Amino acid sequence: MRIQMCRGIPLLFLSIFLLGHAVAAQENQNVSSTPQTLDFRAALEQAYQYNPQMVEARKSIEISKGDLITARTFKNPEAELEFGGFKKNEDEKRNINLNSLEVKQPFDPLGVRFLQGKIASGEVKIKEESLRAVWMKVYLDIGKIYSEIILHKKQIELSKQNLESMRQFFSRVQLRYSSGQVLKNDFQRAKIELLKTENDYLSAQKELKTNKAQLNLVLGRPMVEDFEITEELKEEELSMTFEDLKEIGFKNRPDIKMADLEADQKKKNLLKEHLNRLPSYYVGFKRIDESDKNDYAVLVGISLPIWNLNQGEVKKAKAEKDIQEQRAKTIREMASFEIYEAYLTAELHHQQLDIAKKSLEESDELLRLANLRYSEGKIDFLNYLDQIRTGTQSKVNYYQALFNLSRSISGLEVFIAQSLRQEGFLNEKF
Repeated sequence: MRIQMCRGIPLLFLSIFLLGHAVAAQENQNVSSTPQTLDFRAALEQAYQYNPQMVEARKSIEISKGDLITARTFKNPEAELEFGGFKKNEDEKRNINLNSLEVKQPFDPLGVRFLQGKIASGEVKIKEESLRAVWMKVYLDIGKIYSEIILHKKQIELSKQNLESMRQFFSRVQLRYSSGQVLKNDFQRAKIELLKTENDYLSAQKELKTNKAQLNLVLGRPMVEDFEITEELKEEELSMTFEDLKEIGFKNRPDIKMADLEADQKKKNLLKEHLNRLPSYYVGFKRIDESDKNDYAVLVGISLPIWNLNQGEVKKAKAEKDIQEQRAKTIREMASFEIYEAYLTAELHHQQLDIAKKSLEESDELLRLANLRYSEGKIDFLNYLDQIRTGTQSKVNYYQALFNLSRSISGLEVFIAQSLRQEGFLNEKF
């Protein structure tokens, strides 16, 4: 008996070990399958690094920096070699040798290369502002999708509560129908309302999944990667006046800065084309081998634009400058309108939030009284159903108003190119 027990002890320990290993593996699997939490700042960090539009905009800056290096570089020198002696001499031999060596270094007219470098440097600044403009758009897209995810999570929560209420309501109607207290069409109407509520709940779940996939694409991540959001929509205030916002926008907006930089580029280009009326030149060195005697010469040459004095390019550059100056003026006017419209929208959404908040405060009491009076038989079926809808819709309207206000403030931030929230998400990278 003791021998059998001794033989069973290793098997017992082995079983315990395998069971513990299986439990640990299951716990690790559960931990690994838990979706990560993604806050708004982390979403912006990932978008800044991996969003396809941001990656492309940064590559465009590298391209313009390459053009800057090229613009600051001298033209390549030219070399010319002259060989002779291919004709046979009296001894029927060829005396092939280097008759001359000529090296030339061409130069642009005075000041042209300097202006080319300035123009290329300005192009780098334009691309950097273009990166800021792309970031503004990405910030707005992420803010919109992120807020929609929060909104749809809240809608799912409300739909679930509404579904539970409608199931209780249907049970109450079914009970009263069984006892002959309500008509069959009331029972059928209650069943239809229950099915409609279930459909709303499923639709809200679908919208949440769609928004999550959309946010993953904007962040440059796999579309099906799961995550959770713990943040909530909150009430926000707008304390600045339109004139203050307009002043900030004119100072910070990348499209205005790009328009001004483009106008400056066109001015420099016009000056460059005027300088191209001057002669271009080259200097060089030449070695001559004649009659076995080496001689050396310094070469200097000029190219004279005598036929039209570059008038065609000058006229073209002047027209481009005038067009860009007018375009910069138009961009400022449109920027002023966009800021004004965004300001009015934010004010409207703030006022609508105040109204929705007052309705929300009344909705809880409305639902409580509706349930009480219908159970006591003091209100009919349709009246009860209408009050249930009104109370539920008040909650939905409140969270929709929070979403609208958050989105309008984010839009206003983009239109002035500066954060209005304490977190300062928009300006962290620039």
